[in-house]
Amino acid sequence: MRKFISILGIGLMTAACSTAGATGGPGFTPASHYNVATGADQLLLRVTTGGGLPPPGVQLTHKPWFALYGDGRIVVQGPRTETYPGPLLPDLRQMQVTPAEIQKIVGEADRAGLLGPDARFDAVDIYDASATEFTAVVDGKTHTIGAYALDFDVTVVDQAVAEARRKLSEFEREIMDLAAFLKREVSNAETYEAAAMRVFAGPTYVSKQDELKREAVAWPLAADPATAGEAAFVPQTRCLVLTGSDLEAFRTVALTADTLTLWTYGPNRYAVYVRPLYPDESGCPAS
Repeated sequence: MRKFISILGIGLMTAACSTAGATGGPGFTPASHYNVATGADQLLLRVTTGGGLPPPGVQLTHKPWFALYGDGRIVVQGPRTETYPGPLLPDLRQMQVTPAEIQKIVGEADRAGLLGPDARFDAVDIYDASATEFTAVVDGKTHTIGAYALDFDVTVVDQAVAEARRKLSEFEREIMDLAAFLKREVSNAETYEAAAMRVFAGPTYVSKQDELKREAVAWPLAADPATAGEAAFVPQTRCLVLTGSDLEAFRTVALTADTLTLWTYGPNRYAVYVRPLYPDESGCPAS
């Protein structure tokens, strides 16, 4: 499941859950000021949604749909295209909020229970659904709260878990419509240009029907994608992190490539997947 911010008018409970659920309860009053980092690469809040049994390309390119940093920059996913095959490079956008608005967003995260002990508030008896994970970093501490099948209308017997899920869903809706939450126009028209990008090269297996749609382009770098970089967690796949001139050379070709494009290096052919790095990220993924 992919989410994007609409602002142009546009999961089994762990032992910590009962403690975390107290945050944001009746009579809760957010702090008047939260101690948050101010650096451009320092994460304050991240929300990701994924899971189930995705194909390798989705596993490798999975990314947050909302990420707020100390300088007020928010990186979000742009509107999804319905074309197939879709463009290789994802549509990532950025917007800017003020220090006061950071405090408002973090305060609402606190009200939703995101600054309590790490916990999961999962629905049960539902399968192959997505899981949502909220990560908040405040006062130098990282808090991780998860919920399985948060976007599904499910019955949860435990009332504390049900209430925690309700608050998480409400917070999710609020940050998906920042214009309404902040009560001002917010624009995500500016493209997020990552300074580094993970590029994954692996087997080219696709259906016979998709094979007919594939076009080939030459791999634009000197490094052989079969040996460069490091092994990825998907079998027979390598991960390279590109920066500087290598990134620009690759991006120039990738701008006209799609998710089915074949990349050739000598006699070999590769499927390529990309994952722009967010400001707080580096290197290839561990898993």
